[in-house]
Amino acid sequence: MKLGQKNLDDNLIEKKLLIEKLKDLLIVDGSINEKYNEFKKIQNSWFKIGQVPRSQNVILWNNFQHHIKNFYDYLHLNRKFKEIDLDHNLKEKEKIIFNAKKLININDQFKALKDFERLKKRWKFELGPVKKENEDNLEKELKSIEEILNVKRKEFELNKDTILITNYNLKESLIKQIELLNQTEGKSIKNWQEKIKNFESIKSEIDLAGPIPGKLKKTFWNNYKIVVREFYSSKNIFFKNIKKIYSDNLKKQDLLIEEIKIITSKDKFEKERQNVISVQKQWKLIKPVPYKANEKNWKNFKNICDIYFEKVSQNRNLEHTKNKESEIKQDQLIKGLSKFDGNSIELENVCKEYLSINKINSEKEKLFFEKIKNLLIKEGFKEEESQIKINEMKSKFMSIDQKKSQVYKLNSNLEKLKKDLIQQENNLLFFNDKSKENKLLEAVHLKIKNQKSEIEKLINQKKDLLN
Repeated sequence: MKLGQKNLDDNLIEKKLLIEKLKDLLIVDGSINEKYNEFKKIQNSWFKIGQVPRSQNVILWNNFQHHIKNFYDYLHLNRKFKEIDLDHNLKEKEKIIFNAKKLININDQFKALKDFERLKKRWKFELGPVKKENEDNLEKELKSIEEILNVKRKEFELNKDTILITNYNLKESLIKQIELLNQTEGKSIKNWQEKIKNFESIKSEIDLAGPIPGKLKKTFWNNYKIVVREFYSSKNIFFKNIKKIYSDNLKKQDLLIEEIKIITSKDKFEKERQNVISVQKQWKLIKPVPYKANEKNWKNFKNICDIYFEKVSQNRNLEHTKNKESEIKQDQLIKGLSKFDGNSIELENVCKEYLSINKINSEKEKLFFEKIKNLLIKEGFKEEESQIKINEMKSKFMSIDQKKSQVYKLNSNLEKLKKDLIQQENNLLFFNDKSKENKLLEAVHLKIKNQKSEIEKLINQKKDLLN
């Protein structure tokens, strides 16, 4: 739409006022920096103002450029600022050359020339001069690009129908590529990242493929919109679902963090070890999770686990030290029994001291009470009486935990003996009346008798411990 005469006249007045401001810069007081900043504001304002009446355009532009030159000449230190402006203009014009060169490879000649005219207008009306040694080369390069674009435009006009059909066929083949892409299932974020990359690449090719016959435009763009809409719809559905999965998995991680806190806060570290390992395995199964949130949660979770395992390690070291100390003390008491010459009352005191040891080695315990038994026999006790005395001392001096452990061992032995007794009694069924003098039968009867005796002893030991 053309600008109205009133707008053109208003723009003319504004530009004339800017020229007057430019003139005033030569006579008003102020520092060079202030004047230069004001000068740049005037320049920027000029390029923002729209068109003026065509009859005034060239005169006004030449007048504006004349006073810009006067301003540079006026400044005593204008060289420094002029260099800055010249460098700025050079960089901007080099950018224009760079962007103009890219237009050569665009198949859409209408768009290429339109974009080139826009770049050329900025070159001419929005940017100032450059150094003389650069000016000719830049102008030649821009002109060379324009000539190439004009040649391509002429070639296009000569082969327009063929080119339009070729472009249409190319765009149709690219649409089919998007359709194939839509049929490819994206199961992971990585899959979708690859799909999006391919989609954007195909879409860019379609944009650069150039114009197509007018009669085919409507059909083409309808098909294009359908496949593009389908792609975006699938993408949105996937990422909407993945957000929900992310949210659910983050909640799972939070629950495991709370669970691991509760587990590791308990005093019995070693007993909870398998639970901690189980929770760690569960953590590894939670996928996918957003990278940053996962990194933060993992750091928190791992820190809790590390502290726990450090406590386990310290506890083991402490237990090892205690066990070592216990073994040394047990060895000392066992060794002391070899030189013992006291009575049964003093033996009780030794037994009491032995059973007060925190960790007792089962083999050393067996050796200790064998020596106690032998010493009691030396004191005049019979073997059976010695065992009863030992059982009494155990019952008297053992802690509750020690008694529980002892009862557990006795029950295990009883269970084993009872099973063996049943087996031996079943074996009797294989002997008949004629086998009464059989030595094997005698051996079975003897074994049954001994087992029953042993069972009775163990039962009595249990009774003594539990009394």
